[in-house]
Amino acid sequence: MTPAPQATPEKDSLHDLELTISQILRGGVLFAGIFLLAGWLWMWWRDGDNLQSFTVYEPRPLIENIQWALVMNDRALLIAQFGLVVLVCLPLVRVLMTAILFLKQKDKGLAIMALAVFVALVGSFLLGIEL
Repeated sequence: MTPAPQATPEKDSLHDLELTISQILRGGVLFAGIFLLAGWLWMWWRDGDNLQSFTVYEPRPLIENIQWALVMNDRALLIAQFGLVVLVCLPLVRVLMTAILFLKQKDKGLAIMALAVFVALVGSFLLGIEL
């Protein structure tokens, strides 16, 4: 029988970081889901059948939607959009924390690749947002 591998403080620290990453992602999805559901239910309760407004697709920039919701005092839409923004930002957090994990493991090659993916994600988000 082979002995079980001994835990070292460094391995425990890395395991704790991996656990923290998974807890942040799980909590983020739950948090975003609660906000999305609350906003959608509020809009449904207030307006009734919202599906009527989806007969014609009208693309609008995110900033314009937020400004319109602020002017019209549409808190339900603001809550739903906040949940959506949180949900979209979770992959950014995951990639950044993975880069930190690779740095702590002293794996510079994978850390550089993770940081490159992070920069590409941020760049694609910024290029896709019409301000």
